[in-house]
Amino acid sequence: MKRFYIRLSHSLSSSAPHPGWQTEVLRLLDLVVQKSSTLLSVAGGDGIAGGNAPATGSQSRPTINPAERLRRLLRHLRGAMKSVIPQKLARLSRRNHCHGLREFRALSFVLFHPPFLNWTISVLQTNSQTLTAVSFETNKTPASAWPDILSNITLPFLPNFKLTPGGLFIERRIVKFNDVLRFLTRHPSIVDLDLYAITRPRNRRHPQRFLPALQNLRADPWLISWFLNCKQPFRYLTSLKMVSEVYPLYLPFDYNAFDDALYLLPGGAPHVIALYISFYPEAGIAEWLDKHISQENSPLATLEGVTTLNLFQSYWSMWRSDVRALMPQFLALFPQLQHLIYTVPPPDVEKAKQTSFIREIMLACPGMKTVTFELGSPVNLDMLRN
Repeated sequence: MKRFYIRLSHSLSSSAPHPGWQTEVLRLLDLVVQKSSTLLSVAGGDGIAGGNAPATGSQSRPTINPAERLRRLLRHLRGAMKSVIPQKLARLSRRNHCHGLREFRALSFVLFHPPFLNWTISVLQTNSQTLTAVSFETNKTPASAWPDILSNITLPFLPNFKLTPGGLFIERRIVKFNDVLRFLTRHPSIVDLDLYAITRPRNRRHPQRFLPALQNLRADPWLISWFLNCKQPFRYLTSLKMVSEVYPLYLPFDYNAFDDALYLLPGGAPHVIALYISFYPEAGIAEWLDKHISQENSPLATLEGVTTLNLFQSYWSMWRSDVRALMPQFLALFPQLQHLIYTVPPPDVEKAKQTSFIREIMLACPGMKTVTFELGSPVNLDMLRN
């Protein structure tokens, strides 16, 4: 068995989960880890953490209790694995020092509550020599879990690390920046880093030789500004994704927060060629675009290495008439921009408006080569010019 995806859920019932469900789930997780799995993803769990079922007025037909269902699943998995993995191959795998998880996705908050928290830390420690990708989701997790996790694991060959809220909204920032910083400092092998919704950095000091292999970074503008405000530039960083934040009640996001990161980009990461900027929520987008068009010294004019720009998320925002009217002039501020990836248009934007938008970009940006509406095919502007 190579890849295993588990989604925890609870049947529609007014009763609480069976008291033994935690023990049975832990047995299932142990079995998966022990049987040559290379990827384990655990998601879901709403309504069952702590042994509490979600309140609901609906009734379901009688079901087998969850513990018994898991026991049956365990027996089925053991039988299946015995038929798939010959005994000689199983003995060889036990002697193989490379045996272990390659990727672990902890996408359920259940894994960060007792008794699962100790299991989560143990799995990370046991597979420390083989893990190359780890993903954590922080929403609904206890703040007390993160110092334990981040301080008790060291994964010497880890290139991919992701720590994000897991949902659209940022409920609260529970993971402290200094805990994350200490973890990152112990992991110079990280190449691809995704950090989102952790507390904002207050310490301006950077560790020596901090993430020397970093190539791809996705974070909010405050974290990116901290990264780029360093003595030694990130020599191998080529892709930067700067994300806005979505707050409950749709409170506005201040897009001016992007500016510090853009000013620091040429010096802090001189080899970035692909820049991603998310625009969501919609309030304030047009004002921010217009500000850069109007000012004499926009930081965009200094981004000579950026050849690809990806403007993603909320298509309703990016195809508003005021935003669409400003976009060609905004794009013209990038001195070497060649490729644009733009949010796919909503259904109510006619084909004629899409074509007109592309032609306006072509006229405003003589060096632009292609325009792509996300998953669509690139439009070759050189062919249009001819």
